[in-house]
Amino acid sequence: MVKAVKGVLLECDPTVKQIVLNLNERGNFVIEDLDETHLFVEASCVQELQYELDRILDENSYTISAEERDSRKN
Repeated sequence: MVKAVKGVLLECDPTVKQIVLNLNERGNFVIEDLDETHLFVEASCVQELQYELDRILDENSYTISAEERDSRKN
């Protein structure tokens, strides 16, 4: 018998893909790891996955404060 699963094709760079695979260890939402830039994930988990990715990427990004920006101009 054939089993159908509703999913979404996720295209990303290899770094983001690794983050998603690490998140998958907690939630188990990756249906298939297709290649180095594509994953097939459960459709019901897309919104939560976007939230978690945004949170993780924001934690790992550097923003210049107003003081730093002003000091670089001088």
